[in-house]
Amino acid sequence: MPTFRPTFDPYPYMNRLLLVIVCSFAALFAGCSRKAKEISESAKAEAATFANEAQFAMTIREFSRAEELFQRAVKIHEDKPEYWVALGMARRKQENKDGARKAYKEALSIHVARYKEEKKPEELAQQAFVTALLGKTDDALKLLEKGLQDHPDSALLKKMADPRGLPRTFKSEDFKNLSV
Repeated sequence: MPTFRPTFDPYPYMNRLLLVIVCSFAALFAGCSRKAKEISESAKAEAATFANEAQFAMTIREFSRAEELFQRAVKIHEDKPEYWVALGMARRKQENKDGARKAYKEALSIHVARYKEEKKPEELAQQAFVTALLGKTDDALKLLEKGLQDHPDSALLKKMADPRGLPRTFKSEDFKNLSV
């Protein structure tokens, strides 16, 4: 008489394990998109207050204080590229080129993401400016040229692409002292 031996079928368990692994990775990387987090109006106001104080500190040449205040603004409102650019400028004024570069790159990535989403010429103009701050003035001018092809009616892009616009700005000592 044959004996009954229970067999172990690993396939249903492997499928469950695979499902658990896939779900774990999905949950782990779900927050990695560039979506802006919800920020309350009071938090936005607090970030704006820090940024205003930082601008004043820049005016009176207290660059380390300005950097600290811009960092506080960025921590609250991290998807506001203007704060990142200003943070980069405060760092650059302290000869911290690496820190400035990181801040400028963060601002640029936000502008790029916004342009992909909204297709507004203002975002292209800001991309061009930040690209130039990163020391890539030729790329900035090419970006403006392409922007004018895509948005021929944009007065802002026309003004920036004009020889008296960004190309002239690139030659100024103030701009050179802020770029990396």
